[in-house]
Amino acid sequence: MLVQVARGIFMVAPLDKPRYPYANCLFIDDDRPAVIDLGAGANAFREIDCSRVQLVMLTHFHFDHVHGYDLFSHADLMAGQEEAATYRDEQAYMEFHGYTLWEELMKIPRQAYGQVVPLKDDVLARPGFRRLPLAGTLSDGQTIELGSIKLTAVHLPGHTRGHYGFYIEKEGILFSGDIDLVATGPWYSSNSASVGDLINSVQRIKEINPDTIIPSHRHIQRENIAAQLDRYIGVVLERNQRLLEILRNPHNLDQLAEYRLIFPNCQNIYELFWEKMTLRNHLRYLIDQHLVQELPDGYYQRI
Repeated sequence: MLVQVARGIFMVAPLDKPRYPYANCLFIDDDRPAVIDLGAGANAFREIDCSRVQLVMLTHFHFDHVHGYDLFSHADLMAGQEEAATYRDEQAYMEFHGYTLWEELMKIPRQAYGQVVPLKDDVLARPGFRRLPLAGTLSDGQTIELGSIKLTAVHLPGHTRGHYGFYIEKEGILFSGDIDLVATGPWYSSNSASVGDLINSVQRIKEINPDTIIPSHRHIQRENIAAQLDRYIGVVLERNQRLLEILRNPHNLDQLAEYRLIFPNCQNIYELFWEKMTLRNHLRYLIDQHLVQELPDGYYQRI
């Protein structure tokens, strides 16, 4: 479904709710037609002439943002320079996700456990590494001119190391990707995620002060944006505080995972893995802040 945001600028909304495996995308109809992200589903993209699109830009490499690539394989594809390797090298893809840590954290081999959610026919690929040919990479502050519309690539790491947003300053519109303002708070469970970077990225959006945010997994947001950003990152800060309270006594990662701070109603083995990965990212941050110390045998304690 196309939702016009401004002249020549349209959100491509999934026909289902914009939740994994779907995500909102952006279509810019200008001299050089462009699309940002590819996860809306083939049915949603039927409303545009995909053959006209000359440029595709990706916020990051996660499956729900790339699975529509076959519709746009003729277009130039660009993604953040920090994640370029994940599109050409399977080992880099596995390391960025953190799957190379699976056996260490889960104590069992990683196997084909099935899909996290069922996939419909308009999801044109399946999760896992897929080589995608980048025509170029994006860097922070890079300007992309499409005609009368000009975008600025904004490096917003935290969700992943190479996560980008795209700002259309003239219209005050920020496509914020997976800084998505959902009520449950951020997802930062990969090996390339960073609590500190995420906090800084949210602050940067506040400084940009957009009039409109188009997030990947929520409707267009125009009201109380600063307050929404505070609430969103507040989830992360509350988890930091809860961990500091728990770590008055030594705990290892398995023991911390039993508190279910991230996924209170853990549904499957992947959510348990992501619980541990997220906690691992919190521990990294708290150690860097000199608030927690690592003890022998994999235990952690508040300083």
